[in-house]
Amino acid sequence: MLTSREIQIVTKLLEAEKTLRTKDLSTELNVSTRTIKSDLEQVRKWFTDHGIELCSQPNRGYWIECSENNRLKLYKTLMEMESKSLYPDQNIRIEKILYLFFSQNGYVTAARIADYLQVSRNTVISDLNFLEDYIKPWMIELERMPRTGYKIVGEEIHIRLLFEHIIQESLSNFDLYKIISTLKSGGTDEINIGFTQEIQTKFEKVIQYIHLILKDKRFEAVSHAEIVSIFIRLIIFLVRLESEFTIGSYRLLKNNQHIGSLSSKFILNVMTKICEEFDFPILEDEFLYVHRNFLLEDKELNLLTITEELIRSVSKKEGIPYDKDTRLFNNLLTHLSLRFEKNKTYVTEVNPFKNEIKRNNASLFSSIKEACEKLFGKNTKVVQDSFLSFIALHFLVSYENVFDKKPKIRALYVCSTGRGVARLIKNRVEREIGEINITRYCSVMEVDEISKNEDIDLIVSIFPIKSSIPVILVEPVPTEENILAIREKVNELRRGKVAGEDLTIENDDGHSLVMDYEMISQEIIVKGFEISNEIFSMLAGKMTEERKMGLHVHLFLMVHRYYFHKQYDQFIHQTKDDHDEQLLHQINEILIRHRIFINETELIALLPYFQ
Repeated sequence: MLTSREIQIVTKLLEAEKTLRTKDLSTELNVSTRTIKSDLEQVRKWFTDHGIELCSQPNRGYWIECSENNRLKLYKTLMEMESKSLYPDQNIRIEKILYLFFSQNGYVTAARIADYLQVSRNTVISDLNFLEDYIKPWMIELERMPRTGYKIVGEEIHIRLLFEHIIQESLSNFDLYKIISTLKSGGTDEINIGFTQEIQTKFEKVIQYIHLILKDKRFEAVSHAEIVSIFIRLIIFLVRLESEFTIGSYRLLKNNQHIGSLSSKFILNVMTKICEEFDFPILEDEFLYVHRNFLLEDKELNLLTITEELIRSVSKKEGIPYDKDTRLFNNLLTHLSLRFEKNKTYVTEVNPFKNEIKRNNASLFSSIKEACEKLFGKNTKVVQDSFLSFIALHFLVSYENVFDKKPKIRALYVCSTGRGVARLIKNRVEREIGEINITRYCSVMEVDEISKNEDIDLIVSIFPIKSSIPVILVEPVPTEENILAIREKVNELRRGKVAGEDLTIENDDGHSLVMDYEMISQEIIVKGFEISNEIFSMLAGKMTEERKMGLHVHLFLMVHRYYFHKQYDQFIHQTKDDHDEQLLHQINEILIRHRIFINETELIALLPYFQ
């Protein structure tokens, strides 16, 4: 049989889209790598017993290879083992003790808890000490009464938020899948969340009535996220009301009051069925609790200000100008508005990437959490890890799309003549390695001159040559080994470039502009206009209106190519024909004054307009 931690590892392997390393598992499960390796041996035996091989490779990690159907069967096997009750560790025991407190009106003795968990009384006392510290951030206290027992006390909304949090934390991705499937089908046999019997009974009743109402085709448009959120709150509402705890006043819900959206009609239909069976009145505040978070009844919750301050605070903490990214602001404001809109169902978020985001982006996660706790004030309880992880995703997308502009490596390809299969080689290498840009081709005799006059990061050559610039020796037609060697060198050079680069571009005065697409577009338009005007002034009376219009468009596109690193390939013009060198020099001076540095091929492409 598997222990609780081993079951967690099995679950992670079944869910993983990539390999799992012992180091990451030890960090996430808060145990040593030696312990993880020991657990993995038991996990390997378990998979073997079920006809699945646990694959492993040094420096890569562990993974399984099996069909999606087999994965689902293994999930079902884990659920049937009822593992949570067989080998409860302290975290699971805390969860079970809290479920017991949530469903009780009076005090619960240590002896009853010990009997329920099948552990010693000393273990229970130790667990209760831990539980006392665990619930403090939720503004809930553990009340001790000598010779009577224990119970949790605090505002009802705080207790319900903790209740909701505990349910969410205990749900795996597969649990969510099974819940949705069961709500559609109506069965309950295969779901074991680890509730007490009192809560399990309510759980099954809520499933029964949601399934009944979902048969009505009017409610087909209610999203799965809303259904899960409503489902969890209905369980909590039913458990707490039967334990004689209400969230607000005893004012009854009036006809059609607060009923407008599809989800509100869905909630009312389900609550009506539940209250009829348990002989409960439909209270207005209880309906509002299920419909949206009670804490959000705060007219001073200004989401516009919160969004601005959140981005500004994280920008300052992380040293990255997120506050310059207008798309981040718009996306984040939309996310918060949808989550906290008062007339919509408040959807509790279950984020399957939460642990990975916390582990891989600890600094960003911490900065966001600190900012949110300050900004939401008394509403801090909405600041849960799943919520913070979704906020972090917005910042990560912003960083990747706007600020993490990793530079491409500019390469020179040295072959026999600098011509021949140059285009074929360029396409092959750039297709295989997206981070390289082969900007020039040349023969051995031209290497020194080009290296001195142009910004080259890497030389790829079919001949052994000496240069201060890194050189990769390849076959005339690069082999797979050659491509691998180029890729490794490119990655090494890019790391060096990123370490020394700023996340900005410069304007005419040398001031920094954040790499934001909106600002780049403005910069391109302004520079294109200014450059065109100067060149037309220099050539006044020397061009026809038709050529002038063509050149005008060409200059704007040229500036656009420069900003997005898409200049014309220089290797097209390997020989120097007779050009108007003076005219090219004058045009280039104008471009340089505007901090546009184009290559020779781009300059030569302008000449047909002046002939």
